Amino acid sequence: MEQRIIDAIMDFRNGAKTSDDKRDKGLPIEVEGVKRVDDIAYGPDSKWNLLDLYLPENVEGPIPTIINIHGGGWCYGTKETYQFYGLNWAQRGFAFVNPNYRLAPDVVFPEELDDVDRYIHWVADHAAEYGLDTNNVFLIGDSAGGQMAEQYTTILTNEKYRQMFGYELTDLHFRAVALNSSANFMFDPGTITDVVGAYFTPELLNSKHDQINTEEYIQSNFLPTYICTANYDFIRNNSVKFDGFLTAKKVPHAFKMYGDEKNPREHVFLINQKDVIAKQANDNEMAFFKKYLVK
Repeated sequence: MEQRIIDAIMDFRNGAKTSDDKRDKGLPIEVEGVKRVDDIAYGPDSKWNLLDLYLPENVEGPIPTIINIHGGGWCYGTKETYQFYGLNWAQRGFAFVNPNYRLAPDVVFPEELDDVDRYIHWVADHAAEYGLDTNNVFLIGDSAGGQMAEQYTTILTNEKYRQMFGYELTDLHFRAVALNSSANFMFDPGTITDVVGAYFTPELLNSKHDQINTEEYIQSNFLPTYICTANYDFIRNNSVKFDGFLTAKKVPHAFKMYGDEKNPREHVFLINQKDVIAKQANDNEMAFFKKYLVK
């Protein structure tokens, strides 16, 4: 790999880490009413195939479960970055599965999605052990994680597409998906930057074109979808376009753009646990999920 791409990835990681640390400074890693179980192995990679599980306490019966796919341009992000966001969902009454996955440039497409499939199977295999409700499972992804959440939802709902990856279904019943500042439409001009190209290499864009071109395989049985973006989200138009795309496909969904000129919001703002507009966005997302809970 060219040195300039490696340098670009390192600059991106350093900038993102600094911003994330500033955003989350002072937040508690233990919160009232939530039990956390950290560093559970779900696959063979001892560093990256780990997940944390946040469980609401004093909940009767199986716990509705959110499985997260974090963002970070396919080359950045950890479960520690998303722990405060996940703990908040657990305080709202959902079990929250918060995994790591391997990152580019150490892996290329579709190896990150392979890890997503691994931890989804882990949830299916261990749901009874932790009291998870296999009948009420929800998928959340932001940015690059939104792209993978879109892909995995298509894998769940289109057998032909699933066969391209060789994945097998579990007994989990997914009820809805939330795509937050999602990187849809990978072949649109300008989407594949140097950093993104470390995962979606030029060779793979050709050889695995159909797998990457997810929208070609989305059908009307795609999961009910909550689309969230912001007025200053640098990939806002991806969400706007996906809203129209799902409308044409007759897929049940909601679209919401947050922020205005006086109170602007940016990419993946809803991760910020100190932000009142982020709280409203998460309230709305939760209300959407609750519409699809099955008793």
